[in-house]
Amino acid sequence: MITLWKQLSDTYKILISMLLFIMLIQLGTLIYIWKHESKVLLDKERKNLTYQLNVNCKRLEAYMNRLQKELDFLSILEVMDDIVVNDIDKRITVLLEKKAKDLSKGIILEAFNKNTCVASSKQDYNSKDFLEFKVTVYTSFSKKQTLGHLSLLYPFKNLTELSTDNPYQTLWLEPSENFHIAQFNNKDFQNSIIVSTLLKGKLERWRLSLSYKNKYALESIEEVEQILLFAFALSVLLLLFVVWVLSKKQIEILEHTQEVLALKRTFLSTMSHELRTPLGSILNLTQHLMVSPRVGDDEVELLGRIENSSEHLLEMINNLLQLSKLESNSMRVTKERIDIRLLIEEMIEMVEPLIYEKELDLNIYIGREEVFIFTDTNLFKQVVINLLSNAIKFTEQGSINISLTQKEDTFIFEVIDTGVGIASEKQESLFCEFYQAHSTEIKHSTGLGLALSQKVAKLLNGKIEIQSEGIGFGVKAFFSFKSLES
Repeated sequence: MITLWKQLSDTYKILISMLLFIMLIQLGTLIYIWKHESKVLLDKERKNLTYQLNVNCKRLEAYMNRLQKELDFLSILEVMDDIVVNDIDKRITVLLEKKAKDLSKGIILEAFNKNTCVASSKQDYNSKDFLEFKVTVYTSFSKKQTLGHLSLLYPFKNLTELSTDNPYQTLWLEPSENFHIAQFNNKDFQNSIIVSTLLKGKLERWRLSLSYKNKYALESIEEVEQILLFAFALSVLLLLFVVWVLSKKQIEILEHTQEVLALKRTFLSTMSHELRTPLGSILNLTQHLMVSPRVGDDEVELLGRIENSSEHLLEMINNLLQLSKLESNSMRVTKERIDIRLLIEEMIEMVEPLIYEKELDLNIYIGREEVFIFTDTNLFKQVVINLLSNAIKFTEQGSINISLTQKEDTFIFEVIDTGVGIASEKQESLFCEFYQAHSTEIKHSTGLGLALSQKVAKLLNGKIEIQSEGIGFGVKAFFSFKSLES
């Protein structure tokens, strides 16, 4: 997957990144709703329920006040004077029956002479099932003399059959001393929002409650969650489809690329072998002519130029051949036990004439004790020679410091020069093939040395790092490696 990502074009990377960003926003929104918005919505519904409860409370209190006023009105009628004669003409009974019928809802009206019922709109009832409203009856000719009292009996069952406009809400009334009355014992109020308030007036010791199921309160937010989940699932499918298409296309591109690379390697290998033979012959003939007594000094100088050019071409061909082997993974690593300190000394001795020719100071810090590891001698030499050659090539004055240190199982070969240095913007491309950081200043450079050395270093279980503070500040080259058996 990582390899596929690296090989994608910037357009595909932007497309996939946008899809991932959209999915991240959707997922974040879902998590936020689950953790926060549900609570916020429930709090809002609780406030809304409280408002509705207050409306119902005022409505119920107003209704009870109307009943009380109806009873007050009946108590002041002149016909109530018949209470004294125990309603002998049944005028009060007829009035109460008619009024009870108008009020309906099972309401019963009664007239009492002291504690004796003299008129009633209904017979045979249980007074425990009713809420009683009571008012004193005075004589029509004097408000100081009482005749008895009127009672209005309101059925308790009416108080347990309250309803609201919302079918998912439940409104009920109960005595405050006993919150759960029998009529509601079979009701399920779990996972519900419940708000309550104490009533005033005739229902002073009663509590009015309103409940709303959470699942209905959160219905709107659940719809949003479903939409987001659907969008998230669709985004995932779209992303998988894009990745599948890109993978299929990338496989085709990789197959084509592998074919092209195979052809390139074959071409490079064939051409390298074909060119090495005539170039070797040119070098041999040139060197033979240079020592011939029949060739003058002017001709020797020209032949020297031919020799230098031929050697440069041969070096490039050898590098291309090695690059082809590295890319095709056909480079063989031969493990052998060697003293790397001694091997480094031999490499330094090879380049010392070039150092002294430029009159550079050479400082060596590699110790004197034997340091044995398992590695490939020829490949190790190639890396060391390349780092030393670069330091000499790009340093015209100053010094070259060479050191070998060890940190646990890792060895670090370090070459520090006081040469031209490398601009910071060019350091990232140093290990690219055919890249030359100083193409205008240095002639006869192939741009393959560091690229090949880095590939070879990886074969030796190591890597190369190049550091420079900029032009004119020299270069620090590090070759860190381990024994191939570690």
